[in-house]
Order: sequence, then structure tokens, then C-alpha cells
Amino acid sequence: MISKKNKYIRHFLILSILASCSSTSDNLITVYDKSNPKAFQRELHDLYAYNSFFVNDLKIIQQAIDNQKISQSELSDLKLLKKNYQRILQKNKYQIKLNPRQENSKELIELIYQFNLPIRISWDEDQSNVIPTDLLFKKIEGFCSSIYDDSVNSINREINKNPGSTLVIYSDQYVSVSKNIKSTNSKIYTANYDSSDFQEYAAMILGVDLSENRFKKISSLNPNQVMNFNPRSRSDIKQIVMLLKPQEFREMIPALRYYGGNKFKYINFISSLEGLNSSLQLLDYEDSYTPISLFLSRKIKNEGIGSIKDFLKNGVLSDWLLDQVLKQAGVQSATKNGATGAIFYNQSTCNRREIPFQKISSDLFSS
Repeated sequence: MISKKNKYIRHFLILSILASCSSTSDNLITVYDKSNPKAFQRELHDLYAYNSFFVNDLKIIQQAIDNQKISQSELSDLKLLKKNYQRILQKNKYQIKLNPRQENSKELIELIYQFNLPIRISWDEDQSNVIPTDLLFKKIEGFCSSIYDDSVNSINREINKNPGSTLVIYSDQYVSVSKNIKSTNSKIYTANYDSSDFQEYAAMILGVDLSENRFKKISSLNPNQVMNFNPRSRSDIKQIVMLLKPQEFREMIPALRYYGGNKFKYINFISSLEGLNSSLQLLDYEDSYTPISLFLSRKIKNEGIGSIKDFLKNGVLSDWLLDQVLKQAGVQSATKNGATGAIFYNQSTCNRREIPFQKISSDLFSS
């Protein structure tokens, strides 16, 4: 039993275990500290995140259940939450098998430390790598689809909310993704971004250059007449979906706004988050819609974060680890408000993820 006392012990523990992976087939890491004061500083939304577990959590849930002002739906959710936490906390040992060369081993050990459960890691060189290297693009064990696929599903739900044609702009690497953007109530136009000049491309794709050419032709008919002219962007498009490389969003969004203003609803793919080294950089996407979990937006508002890509990757690992815990605890169903979205765990089928779209505004950064 290894109790967590301070960050230096934690760092030493992680390095020691990883160093021994190549020569030892079976190592034990058990992290479980009932007396940790963090257990008494938690709120209900922390418990719905399912990312750490303390005995005192049951008291917090029971206090919420005893609140007579909650609805029947909320009461039902709380009772399920309590039942799940009881099952998770009552089990005296969890075990996962990993290949010592498994990518993200260090991150998984840190998550086990955070979970505060008696989890045993069994290192086995014959064990296949259960977690893919690309955590956002590839589907992980136990889940119905990948983060990328779930982001596409979220886009399709978002564009179906509003009737009207949708323009999909995609980079070469997202050709296959663009084919999965579908709508039941609007026409879909697709356009490949293959230019180095964002301003010129935006003028072309929004039909502004055609408007300017028409003006020039009309002006040439009577060169002595002074005419007022404001180039107009195309009127058949209501929404613009961008499937671009991370570094392209910062240039494309202002270029489209220059000609289209607030005429269009701008919808970003999950790749828009991958190039951000600080949550404050999200302000470059102000007034556009981006797939961000409620957990992430709360984290940004209360604390701010660094690399969002790393945050999402860590969230995927947490989702996988919780899946192992829930299965071994015998939990039949659970809903997690996690870093990657709302996760719907189910013992009898694959787990679903829903990523909500949120409009980026300064409100996201003020508590």
C-alpha cells in the first residue's frame, strides 16, 4: 500500500515504476487515501465527473438526495450516482494489464493516483497495446467511436438545428471527414481549402469576387457615372463548417468574417482545439461554435488551462480507465460529465460520447 503524501513521493513513484517496466512483468501500484482533505472540498459536479473517489462522496450525494427541492429526474440520477459510488468504493482491488511499452503509461499512472482507488497494474510484455497512440483520431477499447467521429456527429446535430444550406470547408487531411457531414433538412456544399491566401480564398468561396466582377462590368458600361458599391457575399449559405488543420483556424475565421460578418453561423471541428497552448487563445474564435464539454468550459472559467489537446488526450485516458473500473465494480450504467464530453457507460454495449457545441465568448472566461 503506497499512500500519497506529497508531489515528490508521487514523482518518485511514477519514475520508479516506469523504470522497472522493462525488467519486471508484474508491478503493484495501489493508491488509496481515505483521509485526503480534498475529499471534503468536493461538489456534486465533481462527483459526476467520475475522476476521483472518496468515502465522503457518499455523504455529499446523500445530502443532495435529501434536498426536497430537486425534481424526480434529478432524484433518479442522484440515486444511480450513489449506487455506482457504493459499488466502486466497496471493491477492494482493481486490476488492469498493460504492456510496459504502452504509450501514455506515465499519464495512466498519474490518473490512477488521481482516482484514489486500489488499482493494481500488471505489466505484461505479451499484452497487446490496448490504447492507440492517436487518442483523438482512433477509437479506444470499450467505446463506440473516436473523438473525431463524435465531433462529426455533434456537427451534424448542430447543422440540423437550423434549416438552410451549409458550406463545408476542408483541408486535404480531412477529406474523409467531410464526406460524413450530413444534413436532413439542408443542402451541403463542400470546398477544398487549397490556397495559401486566406483572404483571397474567402472572397472566392463566398462569391465576393463574382460580385466585384459584376460591378466592374456594370461600371464599364458608363465609366463617367459614379456608383456606390459594397461587395456582397453569397446569400444561399446559412452555416459554414470548417474542417481544418489547427493552425488554419486563426486565419480562416477572420478572413470569412471580413466578407461575411455575422451573416453566417461558423462551426468548428475538434481540430480547432488541437493547436491551442492556452485556453485564452479560444478568444480568437469568438462568436464561432466549437465542440467543448461542459467539464472543459467549467475548468476554463474557474482555472484556465494550458494545452487543450493534452487536456483532451488525458480525458480520453480517464474515460478508458473509468471503463475498466466500472466493469470490474459491476456497474451497469453511468453518465460521466467528462473532459471529452458526456459519456454514457453501459455494461452490455459500447460506451457513447456526446460533445456539446458552445459559442465562444468572453463569458467563457469570467466566473
